[in-house]
Amino acid sequence: MRPPSYWGTVMQTKSPVNPVKEPFSLFAKPVNGFHSKRILPAADQPEWMFPEVPMAPVNKQPVQLKVLEPVPSSRVAVRCGESKIHVEVKQDLLGIGKLIDPEEITLGGCPAAGIDHFPHVLIFESELHHCGSTLEVSQDGVIYAFKLLYHPKMWGMSPIIRSQRTEIDVECRYTY
Repeated sequence: MRPPSYWGTVMQTKSPVNPVKEPFSLFAKPVNGFHSKRILPAADQPEWMFPEVPMAPVNKQPVQLKVLEPVPSSRVAVRCGESKIHVEVKQDLLGIGKLIDPEEITLGGCPAAGIDHFPHVLIFESELHHCGSTLEVSQDGVIYAFKLLYHPKMWGMSPIIRSQRTEIDVECRYTY
């Protein structure tokens, strides 16, 4: 019989295919002057320890969320008349330096009435009761609401669209 290997198995000379395992023990047993398992002296013990459990959980302040109010756009101008609305939209609507095609933007489904080519401005004019407007009557007055819809087109046969669909609320408020 051979001495046990590092893992504590003993090879039998009669059947070398089936190793026999020694029972596990906490104490090292010398076999022919060789210790198959070695226990370190107290001075050589590793200094690593399990981390200590925190005494009290750390309480974090809850995150304060702020509701942002809509901000008037510098790219859309609205003039409300007695029976008409006049909307001017910069062609660089998204502020990315790309001019939008006038066919891609409508005021409630109505196309632009005109284009001012020098400052790159699209002009929309409509009666208050046309172009998909909605009427809201309250104690304070009357509100005519429109939607400025920007639907970018796909380029050729490519499914890639260079910007996102945008919807801008436009309102005319009349007080009593």
